Amino acid sequence: MTLETRRTHRPLAWTTGALTACLILAIPAARPAKASTSVQLSAPVQDVPGVLVSVDWLAEHLEDPSIVLLMVGQPTARASGEFIPGARFLNYQEIVQVRDGLIVEVPPVEELIEPFEVAGVSDEVLVVLYGSPAHLPARAYVTLDFLGHGDHTVVLDGGLEAWKAAEHPVETTPAQGPRALFTPRVRDDVLVSAEWIQERLYGPEIALIDSRPEGEYTGRIPTRIGGRAGHIPGARNLYWEELLVTSENPVLRDSTDVQLQFQGAGADYGLIVVNYCYVGMRASYTYLIAKHLGYDTRLYDGSWNEWSKNDSLPSVTGLLPF
Repeated sequence: MTLETRRTHRPLAWTTGALTACLILAIPAARPAKASTSVQLSAPVQDVPGVLVSVDWLAEHLEDPSIVLLMVGQPTARASGEFIPGARFLNYQEIVQVRDGLIVEVPPVEELIEPFEVAGVSDEVLVVLYGSPAHLPARAYVTLDFLGHGDHTVVLDGGLEAWKAAEHPVETTPAQGPRALFTPRVRDDVLVSAEWIQERLYGPEIALIDSRPEGEYTGRIPTRIGGRAGHIPGARNLYWEELLVTSENPVLRDSTDVQLQFQGAGADYGLIVVNYCYVGMRASYTYLIAKHLGYDTRLYDGSWNEWSKNDSLPSVTGLLPF
């Protein structure tokens, strides 16, 4: 399936005032964004942030009725016994599916409405996501962005780990609440296909970012059964966990460091930054941070799992992109 490209550049996101200042100094100005087709918040939140929010911001807005706080996790996470107060639970397995032998694919739109409505997502609310590992809420963010709610969705930087480190309280069970009414407004500038990439593979339009560890990128570590080793031609390696302080402290690194990592992987404000990994989970985090930095970005959902199994598509091994 070929998806129409629409270039949009989102203003830089923030988590605190200091981070905003750092980003302004470190990052070239992004192009003005096109007018959004998303609904406007009727909620009392006045300082709606960008893509990431800090624990301090969340603590200040925790009681705001216009916010729906969702803990995104595997089914067993419901019994974890630690939830940010007011957080409802979103089962990660309900927003992905196995399709055509590929795992972690975006389900049909009609199948996505149910889990989000049950979790309390409506057209008017600001959705705040958190979970561990950090690519779980990032994947939920990608999904809501695809459904047209990305402008009203944010991710808690550092998740529960950062919340607890700041000595904020936790509860033992997730919150319960009424079902909401959610209207998807599907966007064609979030997900791309293998065909879409192949058409642009050797052109000047895209920057491919491979979010896997270096060993998987180079082909040194064999891929799973049925696929080739290596990477998509032209892709550069940016392992998603290198963007975090540590896996135990999953807060985004210093903004200058993060920007340099993206630039080193070929990202540029004049290009479409396309993220992929093996199944589209880890690349969801680099998609999230690319949005945070103001890049025009996409996710290749099929990722290397799909590309490597199609012998008609080219591949490369080693450290070099080509």
